[in-house]
Amino acid sequence: MRLIVDSHLHIYPCYDLRAAIDTLRLNLSKLDRKAICIGILTEATGYNYYEKIKKNPQESFNPDVEISTLKNAILIREPGYPDLYLFPGRQIITNEKIEILCLMVDLNIENGLPAREVIDKIRLENGVPVLSWAPGKWFFKRGKIVRKLIDSGKSGSLLLGDTSLRPACWPKSTLMRRAGRKGIAVVCGSDPLPFGGEEQVMGRYGTFIDCEFDVNDPIDSLRNYLLQPGSGTAPAGKRGGLFFTLSRLFKHAQSKKK
Repeated sequence: MRLIVDSHLHIYPCYDLRAAIDTLRLNLSKLDRKAICIGILTEATGYNYYEKIKKNPQESFNPDVEISTLKNAILIREPGYPDLYLFPGRQIITNEKIEILCLMVDLNIENGLPAREVIDKIRLENGVPVLSWAPGKWFFKRGKIVRKLIDSGKSGSLLLGDTSLRPACWPKSTLMRRAGRKGIAVVCGSDPLPFGGEEQVMGRYGTFIDCEFDVNDPIDSLRNYLLQPGSGTAPAGKRGGLFFTLSRLFKHAQSKKK
């Protein structure tokens, strides 16, 4: 069964939550109208929109939206829109200032721990650890740390993450190619930034995954596939051009000053 997955999603207070979810499912469905749409939230410390949606869906959606909970996943159904599965997840900033995503589980892992310890904690709790690319964060000293984590890992032990913030003209990182030679899969996501209007990038960049999928146990289906050695993934959608990406980063920097 074909899945289309955005594995790097944030929701912030400056967003219109309804618009964010609408945009996510519409953009994902445009990439493949027959694929099952999945969004994985990678929430930073202090945010838990996954729980908000699960516990109080009618605060954010119309009465005709059907919200179902399926073994720690959320299924959102609404007439006129494609079905959307939402999975929980977290983003952790390590002691080395590297971004690690924790997919499939909502773990309370504090920022500032060593990267190796964060990965081990995620695996211990049955999550999927992802070393996430970010502008400037895989160079120099941090690049050496990422390389060591890749070299010490193995296919199925962790994933690499690509985001829409890597401009379309920017070639694939040498570390991504290094990981590929070891059979470490790459998952892609939109990585929206914390300022108004970024909802529109949600679902534009993701991952095609072909695997067995149990609609009654969706998280285990995807987790088991991604953590098996040699799991295959393919990028879906498009990253932004250089000007568009720089514009996003500039607006983000300006929003921090306010």
